[in-house]
Amino acid sequence: MNTPVKPLLAVENLWVRFESESNTVEAVQGISFTIAPGETVALVGESGSGKSVAAMSILRLLPPSAAVTAEGIYYRGRQTTTLTTEQLRKFRGSEVAMVFQEPMTALNPVQPIFQQLAEAIQLDANLDAKATRARAVELLLQTGIPDPDARLDAYPHQLSGGQRQRVLIAMALARHPKLLIADEPTTALDVTIQAQILELLTRLQRELNMAMLLITHDLPMVRKCADRVYVMRQGRIVESGPTGALFATPRHRYTQALLAALPDPHPPKRPMDAPVLLTARNIRCHFPIRKGLFKRTVGWVKAVDDISLILRKGETLGVVGESGSGKTTLGEALLQLNHSQGELQFAGLNLRLHDRQAQRLMRRRMQVVFQDPFSSLSPRLTVAEILEEGLQIHHLEPDPDKRRLLAQKILTEVGLEADALERYPHQFSGGQRQRIAIARAMILKPELLVLDEPTSALDLSVQAQILKLLKKLQADHGLAYLFVSHDLRVIRAMSHEVMVMQNGQVVESGPTLEIFNHPRHPYTRRLLSAALELSTGGGATEAP
Repeated sequence: MNTPVKPLLAVENLWVRFESESNTVEAVQGISFTIAPGETVALVGESGSGKSVAAMSILRLLPPSAAVTAEGIYYRGRQTTTLTTEQLRKFRGSEVAMVFQEPMTALNPVQPIFQQLAEAIQLDANLDAKATRARAVELLLQTGIPDPDARLDAYPHQLSGGQRQRVLIAMALARHPKLLIADEPTTALDVTIQAQILELLTRLQRELNMAMLLITHDLPMVRKCADRVYVMRQGRIVESGPTGALFATPRHRYTQALLAALPDPHPPKRPMDAPVLLTARNIRCHFPIRKGLFKRTVGWVKAVDDISLILRKGETLGVVGESGSGKTTLGEALLQLNHSQGELQFAGLNLRLHDRQAQRLMRRRMQVVFQDPFSSLSPRLTVAEILEEGLQIHHLEPDPDKRRLLAQKILTEVGLEADALERYPHQFSGGQRQRIAIARAMILKPELLVLDEPTSALDLSVQAQILKLLKKLQADHGLAYLFVSHDLRVIRAMSHEVMVMQNGQVVESGPTLEIFNHPRHPYTRRLLSAALELSTGGGATEAP
């Protein structure tokens, strides 16, 4: 008879309330879960479901406004809710460590990487400067950062997103924790970097015999690496079980809805005999590298290097590639938001031959939806003011009452209520803010939308809603989309044609099915391999 494995961590009947003068929010409502030594457990759910709040309760990282109660939070059988401040300081990092979601906010921007790593290393160990640096180099090597000694003197902004995430993981490992809490560790990273970070976490867990609590809304990632899954919704755990069984036969309707929200693997049907809307030939966008006292040009960054494309009315061209490949710069060049060279025609008109006033008139017909609606929407304007601003700038409707009616109509079309007009962007969820950003573009009745990673930071279910909305708007209005993304699942679901970019150049292009089923270029095959690895899973074992 097998002796049951004692849990490394056991959370029993955890409640978390946030109280204010106006209301009380029950963020976590009586949840219980366990993690065995060496096991990977995933907390899955949409934003606002209480996943991160529950995890931070373990380390007592919540603000004073949070009222936390529990029958018990036990680590190795010991109650952690009664730890003193000194005991809690030793507990954090040496027993349980956390990798936060956004490395640019978790890392100090004014300190070099070594200084931040040294702080974590020296909390327990009394090492001199030489030994501390050697340990820091060892940690960076362990997390796969090339040339670690040089990287120690870099600042966070000088590293890529994947490298910053690796630094956070190195800091978490500095004191040899037995449990690692990873809070959305791959959100908004390129698909290849996601695969690398996931492989790194899995390898480190295996080598260090470490348990992991994975907090995410990325179901393919969960399927690949988690042993067991707890599904959270509105502060409660609605379903749990071994990963394989839960994905094969989900019982709760919410779990079923999450799994059904994965993008459609079948590309859309191409519009028949659609006229050409946008033609770009030999587009180049080169930025000078200036050095020295007199800032002489010593080289060029070829962000977009000799790219040509044709986009038809009602068609979606998906532009895919890793960060730094030139995808966003290409979109900006086509909208003439940065300086570029090459031939550019829109609706039969040569945009290079028109003056700035004529280009401004054309800009109404070519709109953009940015990646982060929270930063692209003014926090000082109401939704009504945001939507009506474009109508006023382009002199499309002088009557304030008619502008308000147009704003109400477009809000309804993107799935929001008319009473949203008087509210501010911070009063909406991420998905709702993206709908407002889409409405701001659509109210001008454009013919082309440049969509720059419009769903990269959204939950799968919200992502599915936005993609469905974009498909409907395209069908209703005959819109052409230039869809920029690193998520190949989204690109496949939305695009008629795909263009793969690397280092400012197009390495492969063609119909979506042809690119996905018969990729020719090694870079395309590498992207698809990473995406397939994340989406198919395999390798997670079911816990006893």
